[in-house]
Amino acid sequence: MKTSDLERSTAATTAISNQDILLTEFDLARRQNRSVKTIRNQRVLGGGVPFIKIGRLVRYRLSDVIPWENARLHSSTSDRGGADA
Repeated sequence: MKTSDLERSTAATTAISNQDILLTEFDLARRQNRSVKTIRNQRVLGGGVPFIKIGRLVRYRLSDVIPWENARLHSSTSDRGGADA
């Protein structure tokens, strides 16, 4: 592989990794092993994963989902953890 080919390949990989992946409410429910109804209820009541409205579509950015999940990590059952503990 020539240097220019390698540079193009690296640039393409960087561009792909910088693009944000959008999840549907079904994708999010499957990822978190929760019901779509729970995801919808949290969206209405607040406190759920931040979401994007594109017209009538609701999408969740993976870059928002991961920190939201990480904020809810616990080290024991008595640990109050992060947000919404």
